[in-house]
Amino acid sequence: MPFINILDKKVYNRIAAGEVVERPFSVVKELVENSLDAGATKIEVDVYNGGKDLIQVKDNGCGIEKSEMKKAFMPHATSKIKEAEDLENISTLGFRGEAIPSIAAVSNMILTSKAKGAADGYSVKAREGEVSDPEIFASDEGTCVSVESLFYNTPARAKFLKPEKTEEADIQNIMTRLILAKPEVAFTLNIDGKTVLQSFGGGLSENAIEIYGYETVKNCISVDTVKNGMRIFGLIGKADYTKPNRTYQTVILNGRYVVNNTVQTAIHNAYAPFLMKRRYPFYVLFIEVDPEFVDVNVHPNKTDVRFVDNQVVYGTIYSVINKYLNDISEPPTVEKFADKNISSGLSFGEKDGEKQNGGFGNDKKERDPASGTSRRYDYADLAEKARGITLSDVKKSSEKSGFSLFGEGSDSVFVLNSDDDEREKNDKEIEDVFAENKKYIEELERKKAAEEEAKKAKQEEMKVNGGYRIVGQVLTTYIILERDGDIYLIDQHAAHERLLFNRFMKDFKEGGVAKQSTLIPFDLRVNETEARFLNTKIQTLEKMGFEIEQDDDNLYKVYSIPYLFENFDVKEFFDDVLSDLGLKKLDVPDAIYDRLAQKACKAAIKSGKILSEGEIESLLKDINYDLSLKCPHGRPISVKITRTEIDKWFKRIV
Repeated sequence: MPFINILDKKVYNRIAAGEVVERPFSVVKELVENSLDAGATKIEVDVYNGGKDLIQVKDNGCGIEKSEMKKAFMPHATSKIKEAEDLENISTLGFRGEAIPSIAAVSNMILTSKAKGAADGYSVKAREGEVSDPEIFASDEGTCVSVESLFYNTPARAKFLKPEKTEEADIQNIMTRLILAKPEVAFTLNIDGKTVLQSFGGGLSENAIEIYGYETVKNCISVDTVKNGMRIFGLIGKADYTKPNRTYQTVILNGRYVVNNTVQTAIHNAYAPFLMKRRYPFYVLFIEVDPEFVDVNVHPNKTDVRFVDNQVVYGTIYSVINKYLNDISEPPTVEKFADKNISSGLSFGEKDGEKQNGGFGNDKKERDPASGTSRRYDYADLAEKARGITLSDVKKSSEKSGFSLFGEGSDSVFVLNSDDDEREKNDKEIEDVFAENKKYIEELERKKAAEEEAKKAKQEEMKVNGGYRIVGQVLTTYIILERDGDIYLIDQHAAHERLLFNRFMKDFKEGGVAKQSTLIPFDLRVNETEARFLNTKIQTLEKMGFEIEQDDDNLYKVYSIPYLFENFDVKEFFDDVLSDLGLKKLDVPDAIYDRLAQKACKAAIKSGKILSEGEIESLLKDINYDLSLKCPHGRPISVKITRTEIDKWFKRIV
C-alpha cells in the first residue's frame, strides 16, 4: 500500500511554478503586474537571451519594507487579499500569491527595494529555495526584481523553451498588451540592451501610435458607452480596416488583459457583416464591470475570466459595437495614387495670383495686353450697367472723348468725330446697334435665369438623393456618383446583392418564409442539454421555415425546411445551431446566412450588364443611397475618390 507523502516546499514550489511560470513571457507578465499593483508610473524591463539568462523588472512603485521582503518569498503570500470574501471583489492584477516563490523556485532571483520615505534600500537573494536576510543596498524608491538562469534546475521545462527570437516575440507581445492596458504608465522594454518598445504615459491613442503606427489609429473609431452596468470604451477599427489574424485584438477587463471567448465572439459577430473571409477586425477594447459579476480566479496565468451571465455580456458588447459600426460606416477612400511613369519634375496648375478652380469656370476671361493680367467680364454686371442708358448719354460721352461709335451691319468700330450732319446721319445706325446689344444682353439674362432654375431643380433632386448626382455607368460594372467634389464608384453587383440579401433576411425575420416538406423526415438525435436548448427555440425554428417535432426525449423529427433553398443540408444546419449553446444567435445561424448570401449573389445583377438611367436610379433608391454597405461576403459596394486625390494624380497640387 503506497504511503501519502508530505512534499517539501522545494518540490511543491516547483509544481506551482509549472502552473504560473510557463515560459519567460509569463515571468514578465507576473512581475510587471506586481509593479502596476504597487502604483508604479514608470516600469523598465530588460531581457537577455529571450529571458533565459536574465529578466529584470524595475519600477518606481511604493516599494517593500525591509521587514516584509522575506515574506514575499513564502507560498501564498500576498498583499492583495486577507479574507475569503475578498476573492469576490478583486480589483488588482495579482492576487494568487505564488508568483514570487514560484519564479524563485526555478531561477536565481534578486529582489531589491526601497519603500517610499525609507532612508535605505535593501536586497535579498533566493537560491535553491533559500532566501537570504535583507542587506542594505543603494537603491531608488521602488522595486527591482532580477530573474537569472530561468529553469536552470528544471531541465525538462528548459528543454521545451522556444528559440530565442520566438521567446522575445512573445515577451514583446505581452508587453504590448500591458502598455495598451495601462496607457497612463510609462513603459520601456529593452531586449539584449536595445530598446524595442517604449511609451510615455500619454494615453491610449499615443500608445497605439507608438505600437501600431499612425495609420492604424487614423482608421479607428473611438468608443465610450455605458450599458447594462458595463462601461465599454477604447479604439475599434473601422468596418473596412481589417487584419489577416487575431494578434491585433486586445481586450482589457477591469484593467487586466484577458482572452475570453464570450467577448471575442460578440465583437467578431458584430463585425461579421463587414468582414471578408479570413479577415479580422482590429480593436483595443476596455470593459469595466462590477468585480462581483466576474471571476478572475479561473486560470493560473489569469488570462481568462468567467462571467456570472454570459448572455448579458455577449448581448451588451455585440449591440454597442454593432451600433458604432453602423452609425459611422462610410465608403472606403482611395488614399494614394502613384504613377511611377510620370516624371516628378513635371508641375501642373494655375500660376501664382490666379484662382485655383480646377481649370474650369463660368466667368469669361480675356488677357489684357497692356498689363498681362486677366480681365473678367460678368454678363450679369454688363446687363445691370446697360439698363437705363440712352442715346443722348452715348452722344455726350462720345463728344467728350472725341470718338464716336459707327456701326456697319452688326459690327461696331471707332472713328474720328465728324461734323453734326454726319453724326445725325449715323444716329439710326447707332440705335440699331444698341437695340441688338440690348437684345443680346436680354438673351444672356434669360439663359442665366434658365441655368439658375435648372441648377435649383438639380439641387432639390440631389437633396432627395442624399446630395448625390448620378454621372453614369462605366465598364458595364460600376456606377459613378458625384457629391461635394468627391467621386463614388459603386459596384452594381455588390450593391444589388446586398439589397436582395436584406430582403431575404427580412422575410426570415418576419416569418414570411415558405416551407417545403421532406420526402423522409430527418432524424435529429441530441443529448439532454441540446434537447433543453431546442425546446426553447421551436417557435423560432418554425418562423424560419422548419417544421420540427420531438419524438422522444432525445430524438427530434424534421418534416419541412425553408423553400428558398435547394439541396439544403439539414445536418450541417443543426450542427451549426448546436455548436455553441451559450452564445450562438439562433435568429440567423451561419448555415442560413451562407445560404442567403449565395442566393443573393446568384440573383443579383451581374458585371457586364448595361443599366438604363432609370434602373440606376431605382437601384440607388432601393439601397437608400447608403454607400457604406457591404455585400454579404464582406466586399464594399462603393469606393470614394476625393477631389484632392484626383488633383494629386494630375500634379495640380503636391
